Amino acid sequence: MRNVVGGEFMKKTAGSIALAAALAAAFAQPAAAAKTYVVWGIGAKTCGAWTDAQRTDKVKAETYHTWIYGFLTGTAYGREGLDLARDAKVAPEDLVQWVDAYCEANPLMTVERAGVALLDHLTGAKAQQQ
Repeated sequence: MRNVVGGEFMKKTAGSIALAAALAAAFAQPAAAAKTYVVWGIGAKTCGAWTDAQRTDKVKAETYHTWIYGFLTGTAYGREGLDLARDAKVAPEDLVQWVDAYCEANPLMTVERAGVALLDHLTGAKAQQQ
């Protein structure tokens, strides 16, 4: 009887180890893998909507600006050593003008993609295309 119990224990333990290894492999990502995340709010809107707001609704335009500022702030917070205010030396209105130009040229892209492109521009990184 002891052998049966020990055998069952070994089977369960081996199964648990195999499951843990499979899960670890499934969730392991190579260093160069693209980040996947959910975009909420205005960041999910198109650049065309950004451009329309700039032209027709100053209050709505300001909410778009605030989203970009928050995106940049959050990204800087999450990256060790990234200080956009110190390193980029640009005024908020310069950021808006850059996104204005990006959105004019890319009306079907999202505001989030404009933010990523702006961040890449500010940090000298190459923009990732999706």
